[in-house]
Amino acid sequence: MKAEAPLDDNEKRRLVLKLISQLHCLECGRAHDRDDFSLVQRWDDFWVLSSHCHHCQWQGHIVVYMHLDAEPGPVTDLSVEELGSTKNRPAINADDVLDVYLFLREFDGDFEELFAR
Repeated sequence: MKAEAPLDDNEKRRLVLKLISQLHCLECGRAHDRDDFSLVQRWDDFWVLSSHCHHCQWQGHIVVYMHLDAEPGPVTDLSVEELGSTKNRPAINADDVLDVYLFLREFDGDFEELFAR
């Protein structure tokens, strides 16, 4: 892999913000808000963040290590078991997206109850 120039502080901050925007609470499963995180410590490419879920009050830490030779991988909050169960499922297609759109357009219920199934 071709070596690239080191990331500056603004690029690192953008990467961390992008990462935390995709994280969900490990306790209740709800998406975190940006305000749920605070920087505990930072050493160059190694950041430690504290998280506090505003929904269930669960607290945790996130360690972010950025290095240029890392291979990109999928970003997911699924467990290893959940990832394994998706291998045999068909890919989402345009009809699937249209079905969800039509369902949500008419939906007038409780999303928490819907997704708890």
